[in-house]
Amino acid sequence: MADVQPHPRDQYTPAAVAACERALLTVVTKIGPWGERLVLIGGLVPRYLVGLPPPGVATHVGTTDLDIVVGFALSAEEAEVYRTLQSNLKDAGFAPALDPETGSEQTFRWERDVDGVSVCLEFFCPVGDGQPGRLLRSPGGTGSRISAVRTRGAELAARDCFSQLLTGRMLDSGAVQQDTPIRVTNLLPFLVLKAFALDERDKAKDSYDLVWTLAGFGNGPRSAVQAMAQSPVIRSPDVPLAIDALRRQFKTIEHRGAVNYARFQSRNLDPDEAARHRRYAHGTIDEFLRYWETMGLPG
Repeated sequence: MADVQPHPRDQYTPAAVAACERALLTVVTKIGPWGERLVLIGGLVPRYLVGLPPPGVATHVGTTDLDIVVGFALSAEEAEVYRTLQSNLKDAGFAPALDPETGSEQTFRWERDVDGVSVCLEFFCPVGDGQPGRLLRSPGGTGSRISAVRTRGAELAARDCFSQLLTGRMLDSGAVQQDTPIRVTNLLPFLVLKAFALDERDKAKDSYDLVWTLAGFGNGPRSAVQAMAQSPVIRSPDVPLAIDALRRQFKTIEHRGAVNYARFQSRNLDPDEAARHRRYAHGTIDEFLRYWETMGLPG
């Protein structure tokens, strides 16, 4: 009998969400005031942006990754930030992930097991004077090995974000920690980052996160457009580039954005089910883009 391959969404469970939130709570609590320099941009963001989804929209599947923008330059002047962050990551039981091919440390990715779930923290930063996808390493002499991936649109996350209060049990000690704030990227920077991700990698969950968020926000895509129109980063030059990426990736139900959404949602190879998911994804993005154009927004 042939081995049954795991489905892309099998790893996303309520237990994984709980593990990620415990890990996030622990790291932000331990790092103290330095936590104000970090902004969450990854797979937990949709649940915080949308809250309770409207009727007809299933609960978001969550994540196993904690993607975080480092909201400061990696400079010698910020040496204490890196020493504190690395020390508290280690204190929380995290260690640099190992490259599966070379065995070398990936200092932008830190991981640990939480209640049987492998939780990963990844650090990102603005592109600055480098190239997208390249690492920005902490400066020599800081005593830290933390690095961050240069990412298009990352600077927008710190300019348009909101505070989310976390309450839960700390890792290891089990102590209850209440009302710990974490900065979370707002709707427009989240869309920009996801649109660029769609362009740059082939990960089915990117399409799912984007479509789910636009469908679940307020009364749907129109509410999302109205909220984005008020964003302080609406005139960023990255915005029209992201809108163009959405147009290309969701041009038809056969383009990668819609196909990847269906790939993430469909647990079997039934062509009718896959076609239904592709139509839903394409329709959601198309509705969003029509409202966007009607309001005369950049793009």
